[in-house]
Amino acid sequence: MNNREQYTAIIRKSKLEYVGICLEVNVAARGSDLPELEKNLKNAINEYLQDIKEHSETEQAPLSIESLIEFLQDTEQVLYKKSASGFPLRPLEIHEVPLYV
Repeated sequence: MNNREQYTAIIRKSKLEYVGICLEVNVAARGSDLPELEKNLKNAINEYLQDIKEHSETEQAPLSIESLIEFLQDTEQVLYKKSASGFPLRPLEIHEVPLYV
């Protein structure tokens, strides 16, 4: 990757694994944990950028809103049992948003 460029990823944890998607170049990867996902996503971005250099006819486009919505729906997290108040609880994880340089 070019040292001047930064790439933003949205990462979700599904039932079995972590899944991430790069917003700027529309590349996705997965991993069994966050370090594996980060490594796989960096590799996927690097391979995509190398492919663009080798094949100039390849069009580069950011992730569309429709694809982002589909990604978020496909990786929807599992609900926990209902709380005492009757509302379903979702697991919440907060991580720093990765910017890949």
